[in-house]
Amino acid sequence: MAAALLLALFVALFAPSGSRQNAVAGRDIGEREPDEDSDAGAVASEAVEAAENVPAWKELWEASLEALRREPALNATPGEEVVQLGGVAFLHCPVRHLAERQVSWVRRRDWHIISSGLFLYTNDERFQVLHAEGSDDWVLQIKYVQKRDNGTYECQVSTGRGALSRLVYLRVVVPEAFILGAEEYHVDAGSTINLVCIIEKSPVPPQYVFWYHNGRMINYDASRGVAVATSPGARTHSALTVRFAKPHHSGNYSCRAPATQPAHISVYVSEGDKMAATLTRSANDAMALGSSTARSSGGVLMLLALPSLLGRVRC
Repeated sequence: MAAALLLALFVALFAPSGSRQNAVAGRDIGEREPDEDSDAGAVASEAVEAAENVPAWKELWEASLEALRREPALNATPGEEVVQLGGVAFLHCPVRHLAERQVSWVRRRDWHIISSGLFLYTNDERFQVLHAEGSDDWVLQIKYVQKRDNGTYECQVSTGRGALSRLVYLRVVVPEAFILGAEEYHVDAGSTINLVCIIEKSPVPPQYVFWYHNGRMINYDASRGVAVATSPGARTHSALTVRFAKPHHSGNYSCRAPATQPAHISVYVSEGDKMAATLTRSANDAMALGSSTARSSGGVLMLLALPSLLGRVRC
């Protein structure tokens, strides 16, 4: 671009004077015909007008040379970009007075050169360099961000005094979901199942939260007594309600959101008497286990003390 500009300036500066010389050479004034006089006058006017415009071209030329001599300016303050798993990352590198130089993006993890200017050195189609005409910003875009994209990226510009660079740290976050309560949920038949799922560490609230029973999505099973209420926010809450629970409502329940690790809980629905019997049996088993452990410990202590008692008897 600089070479083309210099060539245009030379043409503009030197073409008018040459045209004027060609117009007046080779003939006497007396030998000119009327049409030739008018043509010569037009050429002379154009030459005068071009001469008057020379200072403007000269200023443009000097400004262009000054731009070529000016060193690039890059804000070296490190940056950070937080993106949710599966989202789009935009890593910015604003450079002023770039002129003909190129901006390169490098992945610091393995020192892989990703791009130089708008040209990419990767086969990964998720990467792209965005640069608008006249803008100072060179943006590295990464689509469908994955966990392995997490890390530091560096934009570089080579100058006569060395290289300028800026570091941008890309932090990929994975939202987490968990269901309030223990890993098991026990309820009597005929009562209501109430489960609450909380999703956190999500830069953007999830667009939806789906509930599953034994792998089947149940959000819209209103006819079966199922209701779901979701409140998006910094910590998204999703409440599942199942009215008039029956034994067939037992099983594995999970809540899931986009790009989020799902949460699971086991639900047991039992008849009232069976529930009480189950809890009583569990309590009795625990007490029996404790008694057996105590008896075993006592027997071991007695065996350990037996040699000492025999020694005393012999004495």
